[in-house]
Amino acid sequence: MGRNDRWSVIFCIGLADDFFNLPALSRLVLQLLVSSLAWLVGVRIEFITLPFLGIVQLGLLNFPITVLWLAGIANAVNWIDGLDGLAAGVSGIAALVILITSLFMNQPAAGLIAAALSGGCIAFLRYNFKPDRPAEIFMGDGGAYYLGFTLAGISVIGVVKTVATAAVILPYIILAVPLCDALTVIFTRLWKGQSPFVADKRHLHHRLVAAGVSKRHTVLFIYALTLWVGSLALAFSGMTAGGTYAAIGTVIMIYASWRTWRRVHQKQISK
Repeated sequence: MGRNDRWSVIFCIGLADDFFNLPALSRLVLQLLVSSLAWLVGVRIEFITLPFLGIVQLGLLNFPITVLWLAGIANAVNWIDGLDGLAAGVSGIAALVILITSLFMNQPAAGLIAAALSGGCIAFLRYNFKPDRPAEIFMGDGGAYYLGFTLAGISVIGVVKTVATAAVILPYIILAVPLCDALTVIFTRLWKGQSPFVADKRHLHHRLVAAGVSKRHTVLFIYALTLWVGSLALAFSGMTAGGTYAAIGTVIMIYASWRTWRRVHQKQISK
């Protein structure tokens, strides 16, 4: 089985879930198995950076950390796929940032994959993100797993191949939106004594819609949030124009936050 086959298998797991509604534990076991196969062909996180310690080689721990990263991001992207255009847009923006950072770090192969993924996501949005009418197509769990798994994989092979503190941290910054959303929901469920596999309405997009923000504006706000953390990653990478990108991203984020706050405030007044 070649490296590309792992990405096909992760899609098939999601596709099977779309048709047969697989138990959560079964999905997780299959995802961990596919992630293990990806590790065997060289998709590995071999070092991390820790405060005050710098870069730390993981040794034998690189296997469980890599597997959890691949399966975790696949699930995180699937979990944000709750509104039309959300998962595809967030993934497209993240892939574009990975493209830029991969080229900056002289990893053209990973950059090429990121470019194809970003382009595919943008093309998909034409039929999936329809502000004035229902979406024409949906990616389902199969598409969401594929996007998340691919983003996690290329962030490892394209960004964390340079032994530098910035390179090690970048994937976590670029994918901070789905990653933080997933971790927040998991910890909240565990804190309340619930299973982390039980679906609920605690995700960021659910909370914004419940607060009175329209679905379309919620998607655009999370786009802005993803763009902002992506611009911070570009600045942190050390590229020449990184600071400019971060400044532009911050301005967009401030404007998006203000617009969102206004909508929530108006909703509360109208009650």
